[in-house]
Amino acid sequence: MLPGIKAPGVASGRVGLALVALGLIILFSLLNASFFSLDNFVVIGVNSTSILIAVLGTSALLIAGYVDLSIGSMVALIGIIVAKVAVATQSAVLAICVGLGLGLVLGLVNGLLVRRLSISPLIVTLAMLALYGGLAFVVSSTAVYGFPPALLELGRGKLFGIQFTVLIAVAVFIIGAFVLTSTVIGLRIYAIGGDPRAAELCGIPVGRTVVGLYGANGLLIGLVAVLIAGRLGSITPTIGVRFELDVLTAAILGGVAFSGGAGRPLGIAIGVATIGILNAGLIFVGLQSWWQSIAVGGMLLLALVADQAAVSFRGRHSKTSATNFTVADGSQTASARAPNTVSADPDNAGSPPVAFTITGARKSYGALTALEEASFSVGKGEIVCLLGDNGAGKSTLVKIISGAIHPDAGSMTLEGRPIAFRSPQDARAAGLETVYQDLALCPNLSVAHNMILGREETRRWLGILPVRDDRKAAEQCRERLGALGVRLRDEDVLVRSLSGGQRQSIAIARSLTEHVKLICLDEPTAALGVRQTAQVVNLIRSIAAGGTGVILVTHDLATVRALADRIVVLSLGRVVYDGSVKNLTADQLWGLMASGTLAPAAA
Repeated sequence: MLPGIKAPGVASGRVGLALVALGLIILFSLLNASFFSLDNFVVIGVNSTSILIAVLGTSALLIAGYVDLSIGSMVALIGIIVAKVAVATQSAVLAICVGLGLGLVLGLVNGLLVRRLSISPLIVTLAMLALYGGLAFVVSSTAVYGFPPALLELGRGKLFGIQFTVLIAVAVFIIGAFVLTSTVIGLRIYAIGGDPRAAELCGIPVGRTVVGLYGANGLLIGLVAVLIAGRLGSITPTIGVRFELDVLTAAILGGVAFSGGAGRPLGIAIGVATIGILNAGLIFVGLQSWWQSIAVGGMLLLALVADQAAVSFRGRHSKTSATNFTVADGSQTASARAPNTVSADPDNAGSPPVAFTITGARKSYGALTALEEASFSVGKGEIVCLLGDNGAGKSTLVKIISGAIHPDAGSMTLEGRPIAFRSPQDARAAGLETVYQDLALCPNLSVAHNMILGREETRRWLGILPVRDDRKAAEQCRERLGALGVRLRDEDVLVRSLSGGQRQSIAIARSLTEHVKLICLDEPTAALGVRQTAQVVNLIRSIAAGGTGVILVTHDLATVRALADRIVVLSLGRVVYDGSVKNLTADQLWGLMASGTLAPAAA
């Protein structure tokens, strides 16, 4: 791991698996003394190169929450076509380019199908497994051989006594490990596996990233097919049988979570070594080939069981773990701003400068009008509570403000400038932040990584390679939390280990970017206890005290009375009240929310 870089995701210690691999070596050496020899370990290494390369793509997909079961048939189809081209042209360069290019295309096809069909990747790639396997036999039902010497040299040649295939596999694995653990795209892969919706709301192009991962996986499979052709000197349409099982088993044994969001390169390498030792050992003791399938299948099943047990353990541990996380009581930050001192009268000279306005917003879904002529404004440092019954149009209005949906009509301004957002990313870039009800945090990432997700800082390693600047991310994390009176001893703690109130604090702190002008909070106290609600209320007060406008969507009338400078009540898609909450009784408030009419106060 590079200095100043924290690997994302859950650490997957694989000491136990390394001991299993050592135990297998001892067992097979006792059963056959020839097993424990340098030549045999060299052969195991050479035979494991294909899995070592392919496991990178498979692991990246698994970490992102996806899978590709068609890689065995892809090896066969690409290998047969590469063999045909090599024999017909006697050009190793052309054969290599065809193999890599075809792998990239097949991978992109898989990715596009998974995204467009919105069907489980297990089903889609299982169908492609059958399709590619059949096409391999269509291209050639018999072995193809007679390759050019240059292609054979690539698969069999040596440098300093080490085969080219081994050197290529190790180099590819090191590059892949670097990308996964140290780059921005690596962090985003883990984020997608942790919570794809949260990643999308943070500005990560989830669809393009997933399709790109499938493309990269196909490119690696193309490389595998080329190296296999050069090493064996011939290709048959059955060359990839059981390959996907070996690769998937190696990845999951290595600690890659089948459910996504976890896995480290070191564990993956140990998983590959374990599979290589197991396959070689079964051959040395003279067992038939089907025993290899039984052994690998059994190990995959055990790995899946262990993976689910680990997920269950992490879930229980996160509920019981104590984190050094404190929030100031707000007595000082709240005193910096006297609540409810801003006049509800927009013509009053004491009103704050306008930060945001929305005028005439309309949104319909077919014959259903969700929002009709909604208009209101928010001043700098003003807290405006948006109220209404279920179906009143609050969610639609928030989505329009945050850029998640486009209005049919209406306009918005931010600090006097007209704005129109095509996506939440546009809204964030303009200085309008939204804290969603589900918080949009990735539970498998640390507090620091969640804080900068979508806005990752980078630096140049060795003056050349761009890597994440996690040290700067940790500093920003401490600064933003500190500005809210929040103290967190370890910013590398995973979000899943935090309580609801603590997560809410993280989500709010993340929105406090340098140029934020307006923050929209959607039900920030929902499902929180009394103490956690008080903490969130203090955080909101401190935000407004800094001059940032706040739109607060809530059903909690106690929070409304504690915070609101003004309330805007929606009913059936219309704004039915825009004014102070001071002189309204609880019954009047409920009446406004339920029927859209203001009843006279009881005597």
